Amino acid sequence: MTERSFKFVTCDVFTDRRFGGNPLAVLPDARGLSDEQMQLIAREFNFSETTFVLPPDDPRNTARVRIFTPVRELPFAGHPTVGTAFVLATLGTIARETRDIVFEEGVGPVPVRIERAGERVTRCTLTVAQLPKQPAAAAPSREALASMLSLEQKDVLEGAECWSCGLPFLVVPVADLAALARCVPNDAIVRRALADYATQALYPVAREAAETWRVRSFVPHQTIVEDPATGSAAAAFAGWLAGRAPRGESTLRYRLNQGVEMGRPSELALDIDRAGGQVSAVRVGGAAVIVTEGSMQV
Repeated sequence: MTERSFKFVTCDVFTDRRFGGNPLAVLPDARGLSDEQMQLIAREFNFSETTFVLPPDDPRNTARVRIFTPVRELPFAGHPTVGTAFVLATLGTIARETRDIVFEEGVGPVPVRIERAGERVTRCTLTVAQLPKQPAAAAPSREALASMLSLEQKDVLEGAECWSCGLPFLVVPVADLAALARCVPNDAIVRRALADYATQALYPVAREAAETWRVRSFVPHQTIVEDPATGSAAAAFAGWLAGRAPRGESTLRYRLNQGVEMGRPSELALDIDRAGGQVSAVRVGGAAVIVTEGSMQV
């Protein structure tokens, strides 16, 4: 079989410093790769996600982006969307004068805005294709949640809820940053307690300041236990936050700090628009930095 060479770029997303944020591998031109080959490549990189850029089905859109973990394809994920936009804009695949693009993903068209300072791409911000919704029944008890996270019951606050903008996460508010730092998922208890639930992905959160939250993301994954920056979880968290904010026709703006406990600090900007008392748009944005460029033989 004839081998082909495919260019790749890796970047760290939701950070402006290398070796922070969440690593991502991007193949800017994945034409000719089969589904099986994409999955093998994602497993080879072994990052939480790898993206494969293809021509769009609708020529009005910028690209079709497929997102793979080492074990499966995802319909949507935040840091791959932001990171892919950053890579394509930095490489010049997206023209310098272009600010607004649209990626075709499994959840549908995902708009992304690109911000620049001169030649440098400074921030990419996605707008979710699906607004936050609650895809599950009531959350487990505080006692059960505490057991799942290796905490005491007093460390878990009332108000845990499952939210999704394409991928569901169980938002678990905890008492303070110290409790958040002590979180260690007990896989056996999680699998047993959430066997029939909408998700086994846990998203414990603690308030740092009025509009700043520290968050962690524990995902049911064969090779990755904790994610250092999770845009899809941040988007889902918007539903939880909006339900607890004073009612109004305003834009809510939050900063989410993630990955601190892992030594990969990440910063996510979360904006929530409201109209008619309902969430009308959710945006997740941040910086990124390229780490490596190369080619692989397939």
